[in-house]
Order: sequence, then C-alpha cells, then structure tokens
Amino acid sequence: METVLLGLISNETPNGLHGYAIFNAIQRKFAVRLGPSTLYPELKLMESRGLVKSLWGVDNGRPRKKYKITESGQNLLYHYSAELKVIIPASATCCGQI
Repeated sequence: METVLLGLISNETPNGLHGYAIFNAIQRKFAVRLGPSTLYPELKLMESRGLVKSLWGVDNGRPRKKYKITESGQNLLYHYSAELKVIIPASATCCGQI
C-alpha cells in the first residue's frame, strides 16, 4: 500500500494530492475501492515517518488537505522500485512496467 500511495502522490501533481483524489486515482488505476478507514490512517502513518507531508490548500473553492511526497519518500520509492525490478522481471509485468 505504501509503495502505491508514494507512487501516486509523486506522479499525479507537484502541488499535492488530496484524499478524495487519491481514492479516485486508486480506483481508476487498480480498480480497487478503498474506504477512508484504510487510506487516511496509512497517510497519517506515512506522514509521521516523514515520507509525505500534508498542507492545507483550496481546491475548487473548498479547503482540502493535500499530500506531497518528501525527499525521504522519493528515496524510499526509488529503493522499492529497484527491489521490485529484481524480484519481478519486466517480462512478468503488464506492459513491461512495474
């Protein structure tokens, strides 16, 4: 879950991604519906570990808490990706990408 969230948050937008947008991105990309009791505790844990940071902003006129990946999160995502490429060869993944 952590790897998926780090990847989504780092790739979607440089301004950060709010929780509802993360729900939608997961559903769109993986066809999985998460509940708030799954997503928000994970984001809070990742924030406490310094992997993401949250900040309040306004999106479409509504205040929203947005999440951005930190340098530590980027480093961890890089290491996870490198490990996955060793464990799962590119030929075994869909479309050659992990």
